[in-house]
Amino acid sequence: MNIQGLEFPDDFQYAPALGLWLREEADGQLTLGLNAYGCALYGEIFAFTPKRLGARIEEGRSFGVLEFAKAATSSRSPLGGELSAINEALEQRPALIHRDCYGAGWLVRLRPEDWPAQRQRFPQGEAARGALEAQMRLDGFDPDNPAVQALKWKK
Repeated sequence: MNIQGLEFPDDFQYAPALGLWLREEADGQLTLGLNAYGCALYGEIFAFTPKRLGARIEEGRSFGVLEFAKAATSSRSPLGGELSAINEALEQRPALIHRDCYGAGWLVRLRPEDWPAQRQRFPQGEAARGALEAQMRLDGFDPDNPAVQALKWKK
């Protein structure tokens, strides 16, 4: 699905207010990453510093820090759980986040608490369109503004 020139794969779930995607793995863990909109807002990312492996992460609390263009922000978790994996490739190549946000640029894996009860909170496919568009309107996102470092996917 394409929204304002940004691609959002239909097979991912989204936490629009946090700029994140979620993917359920076969073992029940969740892989989290910055979605195309999050990348567009932050621009080029220079570093990602995750919390320690095994850390207990509460919903709404930081699982790591993203550093970009003379600023930094905490990446907040959309749900509680245990940090079960960290994308170590980002230590040497943080640009992977921006270059391949839905693939090699994933951030962390989380062993979520009560995922079956939480799953419906995170829209997927066309069901996510309204929530993503609403977040972009709320943020005043304008992909034509030269100050926006929009990640536009070419088909």
